Amino acid sequence: MSKENDFYGGYNDSTELKYVFSDERSPIGQTSNLNRSGNSYTNSNPLLSGNNYQSNHYNDNNNNHNNNNDIIINNNSNSDYNQPNHHSDNLQIHMEPSSLTHRRGKHTFTELEKLKMSNFESLDFPIIDNQLYREYLKKSTRLNHMLKTFGKWVICFAIGVAVGIFAYIVKQSVEYVNIFKFSASEKYISKGEKFIGFLVYYSINLLFGLLASLVIIPVGQIASGSGIPEVKGYLNGIRIPHSMNVRTLFGKVISLIFSFSSGLILGPEGPMIHIGSMIGGAVGQVKSKTLKCYPKMFWKYHNDRDRRDFISTGAAAGIAAAFGAPIGGVLFGFEEASSFWSRQLTWRTFFACLVATITTNIILQGFQMQIHDYGVLTFGFSTEYLYRYSELIGFAGLGVLGGLLGAFFVFCNVRLSRFRMEFFAKRSIYWRVLEVFVFITLTSSILFSAATFSGCRALSDASNSSDIPSDIQTAQNDTFIKFFCPDSQYNDMAGLSFNSLDAALRLLYSRSLNVFSIQTLVVFTIISFFLTTVTSGLMLASGLFIPMMLVGASLGRLVGQIGGMMFTNSTIDPSIYAMVGSSAMMAGFSRMTISLAVIVVELTEGTQYMLPVILSVMVAKWVGDIFNESIYEHLMEQKCYPFLPSQPPKSMVKLSVTDIMKSDVVTLNEVEKVSTVIQILQSNQHHGFPVIERPRTEEFDEERTYCGLILRSQLHILLYYKIFCYEQPLPKNPYLLRPKRTGENQDLGGNNSSNNNNNNNNNPAGVRPSRRWGKVTDYGHVQADGRMNYEIMSQSLARHFPSIDKMKISNEEMENMYIDLRPYMNLSSVVANETFSFSETYQLFRLLGLRHLPVVNKMNEVVGIVTRKDLL
Repeated sequence: MSKENDFYGGYNDSTELKYVFSDERSPIGQTSNLNRSGNSYTNSNPLLSGNNYQSNHYNDNNNNHNNNNDIIINNNSNSDYNQPNHHSDNLQIHMEPSSLTHRRGKHTFTELEKLKMSNFESLDFPIIDNQLYREYLKKSTRLNHMLKTFGKWVICFAIGVAVGIFAYIVKQSVEYVNIFKFSASEKYISKGEKFIGFLVYYSINLLFGLLASLVIIPVGQIASGSGIPEVKGYLNGIRIPHSMNVRTLFGKVISLIFSFSSGLILGPEGPMIHIGSMIGGAVGQVKSKTLKCYPKMFWKYHNDRDRRDFISTGAAAGIAAAFGAPIGGVLFGFEEASSFWSRQLTWRTFFACLVATITTNIILQGFQMQIHDYGVLTFGFSTEYLYRYSELIGFAGLGVLGGLLGAFFVFCNVRLSRFRMEFFAKRSIYWRVLEVFVFITLTSSILFSAATFSGCRALSDASNSSDIPSDIQTAQNDTFIKFFCPDSQYNDMAGLSFNSLDAALRLLYSRSLNVFSIQTLVVFTIISFFLTTVTSGLMLASGLFIPMMLVGASLGRLVGQIGGMMFTNSTIDPSIYAMVGSSAMMAGFSRMTISLAVIVVELTEGTQYMLPVILSVMVAKWVGDIFNESIYEHLMEQKCYPFLPSQPPKSMVKLSVTDIMKSDVVTLNEVEKVSTVIQILQSNQHHGFPVIERPRTEEFDEERTYCGLILRSQLHILLYYKIFCYEQPLPKNPYLLRPKRTGENQDLGGNNSSNNNNNNNNNPAGVRPSRRWGKVTDYGHVQADGRMNYEIMSQSLARHFPSIDKMKISNEEMENMYIDLRPYMNLSSVVANETFSFSETYQLFRLLGLRHLPVVNKMNEVVGIVTRKDLL
């Protein structure tokens, strides 16, 4: 993974935070002032000189700063970071713990959080529209375009097949482990040996739980959790180290199989989304930086833009395979995962989701599985019995309960996650393994004890009620667990606690009215909610969809059975309330809407229940939004991912672009000396440099007319391949060469130095003088070096290159040779005018997926630059 940050900030593998000077508007660190005078650069801050110098942020020259800065560590300060124009002579940095904000749109990043953000660089989504690219387009034929498009469809097909195979592997592995676990413990339970049965059950859970956690250690903690924050962050334009590589993929799969078999209250859906994303990134690019494999056959797809689309496709295919819901997978990718979407991506993603679902289904059928079992977790559901319109009030009430419980879950889990981050920050990673040991012990004890102390119920009580029409049939066979009960009885709590999560959900969705007692549903709702809250965040692969569906289903069935007891004159099917409760609970914590409703309907095969599902989902989202945001938004805030939401922060909408930009910009001339380029690259970690027009005469030495943008990686490539040239003469300025016309005394700013009377006398017949501005330039027509073309540049951008010190550039080349940047710089880079508001700048940056946004004045001179972290 590249360790070069965006325009500002360097990547550091060390977990130790180094506090540097800061002002309120540049919280990452005060940069040394890089003053350009010829080819020399000076560092005005003596503390940042020498080998320890790192330029993290530019200071705004429009504000008054003093080098006599003081650092004040104040953990109790409440300094306001939303007023970037307030600078003091003695700058202070308030290093306080990251705040927890649960009111929507009110989160303010602290100094420490913004310091952590410097560990993440952005992705280069925009196309580098340089002369190489334009020459490539001119040579491209319609056949080349068709082959590239066809290749994308083939890759999407491969992604669907691969995701389907991985989903089947997870499904079958978990099923075999659960069969082994429950059969081994039931041998002793059937004999009445409770303690030995518990020890067997607990030992197997502990074994697989510890294995799931230990697998994370060599892979990295990026493989733990659901992975949805990492997927959303990457698709938003954040390069999260090691989140999409092959090692993380296999670590995630192995950890998921073990963790889902450990008896903990967790699910496979979130990890399947992350797994699908990693498969999409690997298959789509057919390359691996981890394995150092860069095949030239697929070089056209080796860019961040195409990789983003393939990762979006893989994420959607992952959830489609997990739930057997291809339409829901597409909607999830569009609504929740990806920040950039297109019509072409919609069709290819739908195709991949369909292939993933069919692949999983075909393999399962081949191994004599149930026909309706399309994916990892799919439940049959009756399609005969409908609801009454009066029950919509109850469904809306479930939406309110789901929103409240979902918001409370976010509230508790976010604080628990923060406690874990602070508690384990300075401890060995094996403390996280010990935490898994503790919670497996707690979970196994609670679930086994709940079934042990629960009473037995007669099997006859669980039969279908005569009040329901005779043509109603249960969609699946109810599997009851005796658990120390006689042959004619069963333990209803054991069906939920001493069972796999998908089997427990099938029982909660059962059309039998009296499967569970009120007491069992109350106790299990509390237990499952508590265990889900404390389990989420352990160092193993885990998801939240199925656990929260379990909580919502038990709550919904409880409401349905209570309603049936209160309204004896009407038939109320508690299974419908279980389904609606699952929808409400999932919407309460994730704030998904359209995709969630479709997933639930596809999952349960109950299309006629779309209205109750949509109603509960919308009500739950509205209620939850009153208190906080989704759990994934808060996790991204805690992990300090510089995520850009669809709307700008409310606290900054009154600002303008000049309030947030960095004005001391390091620039390059169109034709720059090799030694100067090397000196600039070694003196900072900036990842993009505006290219300005070379001064034509000493009179215009201060000109900074913007011409394009060059990336740090492009400069490395030009240095590596030694694309050098000898010094070229400066283009002649026609404005300076032509003789002045009578009465033409205008300065460069367009202001007339003489009065109007003189102009009228010296400019007869109203002859308008020629103007310097408005001339068409030829920057896009500079011939590139013959050794460099678009294919070589594209392949090189996807690879790692040695450092500059190892490139064997001679002193003669450094001092006598130049690099002509005009054929290689981005000629169509987007710029913002200095008059732009913050809101328009934010939308421009966010919608176009930019990494750098130069700011120019009305003379097209570079006055600043904006990057992702300046917008937060």
